[in-house]
Amino acid sequence: MGTKNMRHSGLVVAISLIGAAGAGTAEAQSDLPNLEHLSPLEEAIAMEIGDVTLTLTGALEARYTAGSDDDEDNGPGLVGSLGVVAMTQLPNRWRVNLSYAGQLVSDEALSPDANEKYTDDAALSVGGVWGTVLLGNVSDTVREQTRRRRGFGNAALEFDDFHGELSDRSAGYAGRVGPFVASGVVDDDSNIDLGLTFQRPIGNGSKDYRFTFRAGQGAYEAADESLLFTSRGHSVVGEVVYGSTLLDVGLGQERFSSSGVNATRWYISSGIRRKIMVWGLSLEGHYGQIEGQEEVSAALGVQYDLARGLSANFGMNYEDAQVALGDVKFLDASDTKAVFSLTYRF
Repeated sequence: MGTKNMRHSGLVVAISLIGAAGAGTAEAQSDLPNLEHLSPLEEAIAMEIGDVTLTLTGALEARYTAGSDDDEDNGPGLVGSLGVVAMTQLPNRWRVNLSYAGQLVSDEALSPDANEKYTDDAALSVGGVWGTVLLGNVSDTVREQTRRRRGFGNAALEFDDFHGELSDRSAGYAGRVGPFVASGVVDDDSNIDLGLTFQRPIGNGSKDYRFTFRAGQGAYEAADESLLFTSRGHSVVGEVVYGSTLLDVGLGQERFSSSGVNATRWYISSGIRRKIMVWGLSLEGHYGQIEGQEEVSAALGVQYDLARGLSANFGMNYEDAQVALGDVKFLDASDTKAVFSLTYRF
């Protein structure tokens, strides 16, 4: 779980795909750039080539990590992200999107033989009034439709998800009916993820409400790599937005099974986000138990918008979970770190 949230940018290709089909935002979460989040202060760069529209978004981030218990994480680093989407509409009015997202990390704190790292994802989607079908690296589509909102700046709340994961290669679907968005994904190992989201203003319209449900099956490898577990979980999220303040809470349960070792997990996560002029502030917390053993995390995030596309970011992130199931070290995570960065997005 920690590595997926390390860069706190999330994949994704599926965002633009589902958004173009009117199904809502779907950000996948990995080390890749979130195509919709990359450019919060200005429109993406776009051009027409025949019947195809190309859009380009990107980000360049200089960061410094301090205080991490893992010495390799401490020190300066540079992260470059780029997302490209090619969109067209067929004569039958179906929308076709081809998306690619990549991220290059050059970090002096890494060992000399791994001081550069490039990761990428790609996806193809076809959408119409019936919804959107996706193919490629879209495993986190349901997760991003149903998750709690991310914090500001460099906040990254650990454990706020199922521990079980789907493989990268997958196929999915997302469709909207009124205020409801239904989505589903199946990977090449036959794991499945299903979600349902409801969002709309209620009452006099001064508050916006969002409720989600998610159920899925995935795979989780123990921290000591001794066992591979099958994970089956379900979660719910409730969110309310009033003005520039967002409050949300998520509840989840997960069951793990393997040869001879089984376990049950439950957790609760909550947070508050507030935008004040050019300031973005967030505070989040998580508590869970696996067979009575605790997992705890917290995240504080601050973002300051310096100019169009340019922001200064700070995050203080804490995690602690030492879970053993007999002789199996199931989960081993303990870290407290501060992350400073200066980011330009286009």
